[in-house]
Amino acid sequence: MLGRQHLMISVATAFALTVPFIESFELFSVVFLLGAAIGSLIPDVDASDATIFHSHVRGLNSEPGKAVGKFIGPVLPLFGYTTKYMIYKPVVHVFNFVTSYEFTEKHRNFSHSILGVVTLTAVTGLYITPVLIYTGFFAFMPLAVFLFGYIFGALLHILEDSCTKSGIAWNAPFSSTKLKGGLTTGEDNRQPRTLLYTLGILSIAVFAVKQSSTYSFTSLELAAGTFLALGLIWIFFMALVDVEVER
Repeated sequence: MLGRQHLMISVATAFALTVPFIESFELFSVVFLLGAAIGSLIPDVDASDATIFHSHVRGLNSEPGKAVGKFIGPVLPLFGYTTKYMIYKPVVHVFNFVTSYEFTEKHRNFSHSILGVVTLTAVTGLYITPVLIYTGFFAFMPLAVFLFGYIFGALLHILEDSCTKSGIAWNAPFSSTKLKGGLTTGEDNRQPRTLLYTLGILSIAVFAVKQSSTYSFTSLELAAGTFLALGLIWIFFMALVDVEVER
């Protein structure tokens, strides 16, 4: 998928999860969404001209899209170049040195795997922590929420790329088994737009239920229902684009 598609679909998914808590935990909700937005673009540090390296996200034409782009745009190059040259490239060399497996810097390889996403998130946390301590802004819970959003967005990125014809080997380099679908990257596919609109409708519906005087769900009950609905939406979408396992 394109960078703008990764960003908007991932943020829409993350936003739906925050709706039950956004009034009670405004700061944590914003931090989680910030992490998810940045994380949704991080796996593409293995590409030469990815969206994560630019402060302007191309192709965001809607007002919500422009707002998201302005919100995270200024920090994208900082995370992009820092991750590529201070985390991604060194980690690939370290893994090649200490294991017998071949870790490459090809697109949709290490940074598009579970091991890669977990490693990039963990090392990012290690880098951010001393900076926050030095500047006097360190607090464990906001950092933990940010990193949770970060890995959530990154995992959504590889799930979204699993819907394309190239597919993703989630357990690379230990296994070449891929999840792949029928979408063509770079084309104006109708299905991702439909997914985005559906996620938006879900967020509106959850907000309406939360504000309704007819229903009295706790935030956790509403969050559980939202999580279930998101799971069903994603399963239906993956079936729609013919995602299958290629061994």
